[in-house]
Amino acid sequence: MPFDENLILIDGTVDLTDTTDTPAVSTTRNTTYGCAVIDLKGTGFRGLAAVLVVPAAALASSTLLGYIEASDEVAFTVHDTTEYLHRVAVFQILAATYATILAAETPCTCIVRFTTNKRYVRANLTVNVGYNFYKTQVLLSPYPYLDL
Repeated sequence: MPFDENLILIDGTVDLTDTTDTPAVSTTRNTTYGCAVIDLKGTGFRGLAAVLVVPAAALASSTLLGYIEASDEVAFTVHDTTEYLHRVAVFQILAATYATILAAETPCTCIVRFTTNKRYVRANLTVNVGYNFYKTQVLLSPYPYLDL
């Protein structure tokens, strides 16, 4: 596999459901949710690719709302109204469903490229209530097209 633990945002060890889709707030991997914040210290001008892998078909009517977020704070906290989370990439298959993957589009692999000068990145995936996207992974790579 072309990814090491330093480039894995969501490791796929936990089924992604509405109760396990909590985004990471620490660089220590949360084993309950299988996620971590990655300390990149920025991506550089060439950026990175975020790779979302949904390995199995989700049940009909399932939706997955997915973003890559960046922040200068590891906990992604907001201190005042002038500070906000930076969404640097969205996962989608069809443009008609912005930042959303539908059950009919799974299984799938979605690759989006992004750049950021923020220090930390995380995946923020949200599953609609009562549904399951199984062992979903989110990985980072500088060159996914050569390795996948």
